[in-house]
Amino acid sequence: MRHADEQEALAQGNWRLLREALTHLALPASDQIEWLGSVLCPDELALDFDGAYQPSWQSREAGWISDEVAGYLDEIDGLTNDLTEEGPEPWSAAGLQCHPTWERLRILALAALALMPPAPWTGRTVD
Repeated sequence: MRHADEQEALAQGNWRLLREALTHLALPASDQIEWLGSVLCPDELALDFDGAYQPSWQSREAGWISDEVAGYLDEIDGLTNDLTEEGPEPWSAAGLQCHPTWERLRILALAALALMPPAPWTGRTVD
């Protein structure tokens, strides 16, 4: 039973990190720039997502990530990889504001979040 409790806790932690990363990805460019602060490293948006995406199998195993959400997450992962291959240009304030892939990432993040309740393990949404 203890192992199951540990797995549940890990899945809950992953879910929270995934929602937080998606929330930041879904922000308008101006809010992303403000969130990033004076350091302005847009790669932090992708790194935060990747850090939650890689272990998201825990949340999927718990039954909280539907096929539809998984599709959004996989597409976000692919697009952030595509941005990396483009070089440094998309990874700037101007890139966040003007690059079409960033806008697509915002749309996908919003769509995923709309299907992800804050606490699926309770069976109800929590504020």
